[in-house]
Formats: sequence, structure tokens, C-alpha cells
Amino acid sequence: MTTPRFVLMRHGETDWNTKNQYQGSSDIPLNAVGRAQAGAAAGWIAHLNPVAIWASPLERALDTARAVASFTGQQVNVDPRLAELDYGDFEGWTWEQIEKVEPGLAAWRDGESDGRWSASGETGAEVMARMGETLTHLDRVTEPGPILVCSHGTAIRLGVAALVGWDYPEIWKLASMGNCCYTEVIREFDAWRVERLNVPPQWNFSG
Repeated sequence: MTTPRFVLMRHGETDWNTKNQYQGSSDIPLNAVGRAQAGAAAGWIAHLNPVAIWASPLERALDTARAVASFTGQQVNVDPRLAELDYGDFEGWTWEQIEKVEPGLAAWRDGESDGRWSASGETGAEVMARMGETLTHLDRVTEPGPILVCSHGTAIRLGVAALVGWDYPEIWKLASMGNCCYTEVIREFDAWRVERLNVPPQWNFSG
């Protein structure tokens, strides 16, 4: 019997990544390195034989998913609930810039707040809820097997926490995901567990 699982892949590099700027809901595209990363990692991810490919609508994640789909011949399905946490007015800022004007940021980092950086953005708890609901729905409507989801670093960590039943602050025990890395969670006996965490790409995989 095929085990239900999610392969949760972060997008390739963007210019904002190189400057440590928070992207959130801003639709920042892959840069040349990111496009090369996605293309180089695509065969490696395709070798996992996903039964379906889903992506955030943000271009950086969607184009990463399309690179994999070019190997598998599958359709890329888009769900807006897979988008990154909306950082509101602080999108485009670095951590150091935000710290100077937002004294409560340390509490967010330490999991002592609900995770809202900006009044115009989302809380971590809100994103954890929508990611959990979305992944649970995809698991329910998709045949058993690896479901590839191309999304974003914070959204993926929040989704993993929702599936395995962690409280919101627990996600900060997970390392930040690298570009084109993936985390795998599997469902056995109606319970989810982390099988692999932040697995780095095998570039130009040929087997």
C-alpha cells in the first residue's frame, strides 16, 4: 500500500533572498541563480514520483513547480492558501531594519506572540491554520503517494507544525529552509510525522 506523504519544497533563489529581505506576499520572481537551481533540482524531485504537483500562486514558487512538471509531464495546480505569510508593511525590509522600529520583534522570533509583524499582515497562527487546512484537504482528495507542494520557507514550517500537531511556537525549533530544499512528512495510522527535514538538492540528478 502506498503511504500518503507530502514533499514540501521551497522555491529557488530570488534577489530579495540574497539581500535577506522578507518577501511574504510580494510577488518576487526567481533570479538567474534561482531559475538555474529550479531547473537543476527538478529531475531530482521528479525522481520522487509525485502523484500531484501543487504550488503557491507567487511566481517564485510557481516557476519552481513548473520546472519539476517539465520533467514529469504533470499539470501544476495552484492554491492561494499555499502562499507565504503576509508580512504587511515590513515586506522588503531586513530583520535589522525591522528591529529598529518594532521592539516586539524578539517576542515573535521567540514564539511569545501570535506572530503578527504588522497590523496590515497575517499572524503566524493564521497561516498555520490555513496551511493545515489546505494540506489536509489535498491529502483527502489526492490518491495516496507523494504530493509535491512548492511553497515558501515560513509557510512550509507552519504547515508541518499543523500536520504533526505542534503548537505555534514550536516551528521556531525548525531550521530555516534553503532554496529548493524539501521537507517530507508522511501519514501512518492517521498520524503525520516528519520523515525528512530540509533536504538539500542533488543538483543535476540523473538517476
